[in-house]
Amino acid sequence: MAFLAVTVAVALGGHDPLGALVVLVAGATAGAVKTVLRLRSRARDTAGTARRAFRPSVELIAYLSPVLLLSAAYPIATGRLAGDTVGGVHLTTLLLAASVTVPWLTQSVCLPLYRAVAPQMAAGDTGAIRDRLCEVWPSTFLRCLPVVAAFTLAIELSTGWSLQSIGVYAGLCVLYVAFSQSLVLSILDRRRALWAAGWAAFAACLLAAPALWFLPPVAGVATQLLPLRHHLARMARPVSLERADVAADLVRGLLLGAVLWADKLLLFVRSGPHFAVTTVFVALLPAILVYNYYFVRLAPRFDAMVLALRSSMESEPYGELAVRSRELSSYVERSLGLAACAGAALVLGVTAASELADYRSVPLVASVAIASWMFMMVTLSCYKLDYIGRTRLAQGYGAVHLAICVVAFSVLAVGPGLYACLAAAEGALLLGALRSATEHWQSSEYNLFWRHATAW
Repeated sequence: MAFLAVTVAVALGGHDPLGALVVLVAGATAGAVKTVLRLRSRARDTAGTARRAFRPSVELIAYLSPVLLLSAAYPIATGRLAGDTVGGVHLTTLLLAASVTVPWLTQSVCLPLYRAVAPQMAAGDTGAIRDRLCEVWPSTFLRCLPVVAAFTLAIELSTGWSLQSIGVYAGLCVLYVAFSQSLVLSILDRRRALWAAGWAAFAACLLAAPALWFLPPVAGVATQLLPLRHHLARMARPVSLERADVAADLVRGLLLGAVLWADKLLLFVRSGPHFAVTTVFVALLPAILVYNYYFVRLAPRFDAMVLALRSSMESEPYGELAVRSRELSSYVERSLGLAACAGAALVLGVTAASELADYRSVPLVASVAIASWMFMMVTLSCYKLDYIGRTRLAQGYGAVHLAICVVAFSVLAVGPGLYACLAAAEGALLLGALRSATEHWQSSEYNLFWRHATAW
């Protein structure tokens, strides 16, 4: 975990007055994270046959298809749109505004669908999952549009864009909501090929006709509707979820998603057309890669262990239950530790690569990368809290993070110093979230029992 301290020492030490602060924050946080996680055991199951390792690697590449495809398509598309404007605003700026909004927005608008199909997921009935998605998707899509309106209002107030340009921004967000919700099936079914096909269609349209801003998400939705065509044809009528449940899920998603994504939207608002796209994207890569790695490689085993523990609650003696509970608690700590170490190593690698490419951008890359690593770890910790039923606590951490970001972007100039201060403030939040998550999972059998009981 000393990777972070080495990163900032090389990138900022002696060249920036905030270097010492960032070194101190990164080093202290890295050491404290290791202590909080108490990595008591090694991953005994990392060894295996080449065949067993090949499939997860392919799944990870497919899951990362948005990053791989869009990182190639966007530079070409934006180069072809250099002179295009809408309502006095460059189309590339509008596309960028939607792109930094959508990850945060997606965290919110997909949660109601996950809740709606939870019983069918527990039963493992693929046909029932698809039928249920087709029933609830139309009304849920409509009930998510107020979130788009809220983002649109915030962007309009902060940028002063014309009605025409803000309309294109809102239209993009609406289409992205439809696209992100359409991808839920590929996530639930773990159909990485279907997921990759959606993003491939998106990228192809972006390259072929970048001026047709509405076409990429529409094409992406079309690919996801193919497996649902028979279910849609025989659907009797749409089903509406409870408004209060949908509203609660939207707020919950906004607060949880804010940890990793709110600063990117605030940075765009403050920077406008001067938003350093390449620098921020490069700095964000470690967090994105490890975040996806966690859910593709580490989360499936966690899910299997939770199911085994729940089964043990029903049919096995307490001694066996206690053993499974300790194994699950240990794995939660170990998986978070693996994510933390992998992310810190990638932060060092990205910073070193930036040093070779363009030294002037290194301080910003290092500070954004370290802060985003912290945001990613807080997000994973909050997901663990939310999973075990400590929803309000998880949302509380998200709300505190959002408040810190709003204050920082309101009073500080955009640059490495701003992210150094964010990292300093986030350090305490990260330690608190990690401690809360690991402590609650130490009593996983008790907490999961009460979560199941109160669900009735």
